[in-house]
Amino acid sequence: MRVIQPLQWRIYLHVTLVIALIVLGSLAGSWIGRLVIIRSDRGHMHALSSQLLKRAEAVFNEADVILSKVNASDMTFCSDKELAYLRNVLFTTKYLKDIGRVKDGKFYCSAVFGAAEQPAPLAQPNITTVNGALIYADTPLAISNLSAPIIGRGNANVVLDPAAFDAFNDPAYPFGIMFSPSDEQNPIGIFGSIHKGVQTNGLTENAGREGDIVYRNQCHGQACVSLHAHVQDLEAAAFPIEASIALLGGALGGALGVILLLLLRKRLSLGTRLSRALDKRLLKVEYQPIIHLQTGETRSAEALVRWRDGKEVISPDIFIAVAEKEGLIGRLTLYVIDRVLLEMGDFLKKYPDFRININISADDLMDPRFSSLLAARLKQAGVRSQQVGLEITERSTANAGPAVQAIHQLRSQGHKIYIDDFGTGYSSLAYLGELNVDGIKLDKSFTQTVGTRSITVSIVPQIIDMALAHNLAIVVEGIETSQQQDYFATLDTSVDGQGWLCGKPADAAALQKLVV
Repeated sequence: MRVIQPLQWRIYLHVTLVIALIVLGSLAGSWIGRLVIIRSDRGHMHALSSQLLKRAEAVFNEADVILSKVNASDMTFCSDKELAYLRNVLFTTKYLKDIGRVKDGKFYCSAVFGAAEQPAPLAQPNITTVNGALIYADTPLAISNLSAPIIGRGNANVVLDPAAFDAFNDPAYPFGIMFSPSDEQNPIGIFGSIHKGVQTNGLTENAGREGDIVYRNQCHGQACVSLHAHVQDLEAAAFPIEASIALLGGALGGALGVILLLLLRKRLSLGTRLSRALDKRLLKVEYQPIIHLQTGETRSAEALVRWRDGKEVISPDIFIAVAEKEGLIGRLTLYVIDRVLLEMGDFLKKYPDFRININISADDLMDPRFSSLLAARLKQAGVRSQQVGLEITERSTANAGPAVQAIHQLRSQGHKIYIDDFGTGYSSLAYLGELNVDGIKLDKSFTQTVGTRSITVSIVPQIIDMALAHNLAIVVEGIETSQQQDYFATLDTSVDGQGWLCGKPADAAALQKLVV
């Protein structure tokens, strides 16, 4: 019989202990890693649901204001004068697609559709609130083959933009936007994939888990948001981290050390992550061609900033808003300018007639240092200021006096100034004349009316005439079909176009190859 010596026992114990620590470290790392990621995703859900709720409040508040304004109209019902008034009102909105007039349960006219040949019976609303509002969760539209939410009150209704929340779409986080009556009625879902067309019973503001679903509900005023995520999807995303921790474990202390590092990284705010990404130059720039629609010539391009943090692609709508809130927008703008000059500087010097447009924010426009910082960079790169256009939103010019001065300074340096997403903000004919910009970029929501019945009564021709009256260049955004391109190409004026049909965003090398 073989006798195991004390030394051998110690070796066995040590080996057993090491194996036990490896197993425990791996198990603990796997469990803690999964927990960290799920909690981190819940933090992301809180931020996303807050952004969705803010957008929902803006949409429903705008609908209320416009309904009150239209119901107060003293013009002849559905007369040409009232139709013109409805179109002017619609032009001031951001989240509405149409304004209609109804009476005795029938549709008579709208800003986009015009006057109906015969009054048409209204569809049955999903709910009627105590105060008389009619809520339609998803109704087919007469002006296109699409459907959209509609809210009615009195002798008016409004069509809400079905794409009002598209910027927040993420397959990992399905959401529902609900209209909540001011009385005791249950809210009804009208946007998103959750609860659409359904009155939710007993929706409360909370966060938690039910089975395989992690959820967060938030409400304020007339708006409620419900955001979901599947635990199994979160766990699947966590697997690479779990495996890394298990391999690095070896012992419980080592595994826990890795988890703590991961915890610190995961708990960083999006603003801190963005700041670090700027420091490490992790953001990329893509370039979308802008072509002359009459000739097909590529004469300029728009620089678009992109951010991929590991496997996570973060939407510009999200991180640009974070940059503005956290005071990082100035750094982000200069980062894009530096990247453009690095990647496209030699090309621009070789082709002096080519231009790159860069988006700047309201903070950039109001910053007295911005024009000199931009000029210094262009001088160092040897690039003419005429080759760098600047795109500003209509909201950037809300503070008219300083905006006019800033635009004048930048134009005096040689930059072309464009109003981006024109038609979604505050600009009027007189206001455009005061701003003294070089051109407008027609928002894609107007481009999408081409090929539908609404094009004959839309405000696109009015916008074109307004631009021509002020000697403004015109760039049409969102061109995706040949029909849209042909419509604008046949206008009796020079028009540029931008969209997937004209060219998808690509890196600097691909753009240069396209132009040459």
